[in-house]
Amino acid sequence: MHGLVQHASKIDSPQERPYLLRSSRGRPRRRFARLLILALAILFAALIIAVIEWPFTRKKVIADLADAMQGKVEIGRFHRTYFPHIGCVAEDVTFTGYGNLANSTPMTVRKLTIQDSIRGLFTHHVPVMRAEGVHLVAARADSFAGWGTTNGKEKSPAVVDQLIITESVLEFSSKGAPGLKFEIAELSLIDRGPRAPMQFAVVLRNPKPPGEVRASGSLGPWSSNNSGQTPVSGKYSFQHADLSVFHGIAGTLSSEGSFAGNLHELEISGKTDMPDFELTDTGHKVALSTQFRARVNTRHGDVVLEQVAGRLGRSGVESAGSIAGQPNQPGKTTDLNMAVPNGRIQDFLFLFLKEKVPPMNGVFSFRGRAVLPSGKEPFTRRVQLEGDFGVDNASLANPVTQGKLEELSERAEGQKGEAPERIVSDLKGHLVLRQGIASFSGLTFRVPGAKAKLHGTYSLLDYRINLQGRLFTEATLSEATTGVKSFLLKVISPVLKKNHHGGGVVALGVTGVYPHPVYKTTPVTKAD
Repeated sequence: MHGLVQHASKIDSPQERPYLLRSSRGRPRRRFARLLILALAILFAALIIAVIEWPFTRKKVIADLADAMQGKVEIGRFHRTYFPHIGCVAEDVTFTGYGNLANSTPMTVRKLTIQDSIRGLFTHHVPVMRAEGVHLVAARADSFAGWGTTNGKEKSPAVVDQLIITESVLEFSSKGAPGLKFEIAELSLIDRGPRAPMQFAVVLRNPKPPGEVRASGSLGPWSSNNSGQTPVSGKYSFQHADLSVFHGIAGTLSSEGSFAGNLHELEISGKTDMPDFELTDTGHKVALSTQFRARVNTRHGDVVLEQVAGRLGRSGVESAGSIAGQPNQPGKTTDLNMAVPNGRIQDFLFLFLKEKVPPMNGVFSFRGRAVLPSGKEPFTRRVQLEGDFGVDNASLANPVTQGKLEELSERAEGQKGEAPERIVSDLKGHLVLRQGIASFSGLTFRVPGAKAKLHGTYSLLDYRINLQGRLFTEATLSEATTGVKSFLLKVISPVLKKNHHGGGVVALGVTGVYPHPVYKTTPVTKAD
């Protein structure tokens, strides 16, 4: 017992206390050191594995890209990056035989930047891939029909969360000749997962008509068996489109709307606005706007216009039809069924004629078909029009022409010196327009006291008129004339043909060049 007490007293002595304190403090330090060594060992092992399995080597990047693009890949310059992002930069990249596409031409990329993260190394997700200066030439739009099909091959396990393409060109050529060239300012694709649609946003330069297109929406899920059936939807805007690239017309177009469907066929609805639409032959600017629904075949570029509600000046125009390729004809042909239920004739005449003031005002109606083939001829030569038209409550703006009709109307009514109404009513007929020549048949109109039936032509090219027909007057011919001519007509009136109202019938011819036509009337005998 005495020994134990003595030993306890030694431990509790002041000389032993520093040793005990040092011993109790050293234990956590040793534990920390062991944990630090363990962490360093794990980190060192991870680094060794990372070095061995490091994905950003030239060889592995080429293999991954070839697998993802289903083709061959060549890289010019290559270097790894570690800060601020893990990854690599590949320059002068060339893809050949990609995407199971028939007759695919090489696709080049000026600079390809892959930006990864520590988390991405273990999850096989690449946060961002940037492609600058992509150049792809395809024979036609449907060349991408097989894109994305795997033919039973496994896809690359790596997933790119966001692909950004900038300063790039997508070009379509025909038989080796340069074709449409789409300049892509920026295209962004965000992958939300294998079963979710990708989000996209694009800004590009449309080639024809030239203008800026912005679109955003969703794409997918991708149809691996038939990529053309991959769903797509979104909104678009098309601004500052220059229509002067099309022969015969000019103006600046803007449009916006929405689209939905798949990569082969889209349903589009939207509106267009052209405040300065003009035919270059006449140089008159008219406001033209539309609201439309259409179907677009992206493989051929054909458009079915299901419904178009347009407004030319202050006149409404309803139409439906197509803009499509025709057998043995280059380009696209516009083919429309049109109706103008309650328009203004001056809006249409101002567009087609060079005069600063439309020659006629009145309520205009039309129902027929308009065809505009592609080509380099002037618009007035290319446009084809056929249909029935009518103009009511019409008056002529040209004082000479109006005066002639007023004089004719006075005589038809048997008036002397009393001014008739300045009105042409019930103007209607059938129109066929070809190669700039308008042919009229069944053309009839009324002026106070008379009715005319005419047929003939009018040229939109040189404004020559050639209309022939008959004028049926309410007054007798002798009452419709004065002087010696009236006396002679009274003498021969028994042999002149009378209409069923008891008035006279004269042959009427309108010839010459507008705006100074020549009117000629000739009495009609019973023999005629």
